[in-house]
Amino acid sequence: MTEAERVREIYKRIEQAAKDWPTTSLDYFQEEPFKALIAGMLSAQTREEQTLAAAQALFALADSPDDMLKLTDEQILQAVRPVSYFQSKAKYVREICQRLVEVYDGVVPHTLDDLITFRGVGWKVAVLTLQVGFGIHDDITVDVHVNRISKRLGLVAPSVKQPAKINEALKLVLPRAFWAHWNSYMVQFGREVCKPTYPQCASCFLRDLCPQIGVVEVAPGRFKSEAYL
Repeated sequence: MTEAERVREIYKRIEQAAKDWPTTSLDYFQEEPFKALIAGMLSAQTREEQTLAAAQALFALADSPDDMLKLTDEQILQAVRPVSYFQSKAKYVREICQRLVEVYDGVVPHTLDDLITFRGVGWKVAVLTLQVGFGIHDDITVDVHVNRISKRLGLVAPSVKQPAKINEALKLVLPRAFWAHWNSYMVQFGREVCKPTYPQCASCFLRDLCPQIGVVEVAPGRFKSEAYL
């Protein structure tokens, strides 16, 4: 099997398995740029279920930049309380909406350079907003799941650290048709199978295709990330 064939088989198996897995929190905001931007910002260093709870609570109060600015600071704070660093993110919500109204006439911009100028929006959230909100898939969103699993699969060298560089490395080995769903599949796969500390390698449907880089067998049928030894 060539490397290209291995990559395609990995994708095929994950794509099939993903049909039975819960969707990701950002999937709820497809083709809704404003919601994708805010939810993406809230998702940083936060579990999926907490992101969705906060985003839904916030959007139940306001679902446009203008309406969001009509909320009090306390309303925003209480809505986003489920996420990590909620005090800072509550401030980012207002600052993002203020900038959208004042600079962009309330319309979310659709370029990476514009998006990363917003408070709380780094490269990852900007790429995620473009993908989810606009259907623009020029890059691959790199989060902790993409970082971890892509390296375990041998698609990216362990020494590559920066999300933008991991993205470029993945784009060299993944066909462009795979870019759009790679992040969501890795999030789902990472939650269900390829977990951070104790990946389920013994029962994994990719075991015959995976070099298990950075993973060791600590007991018969029990595997652990080297990072947690």
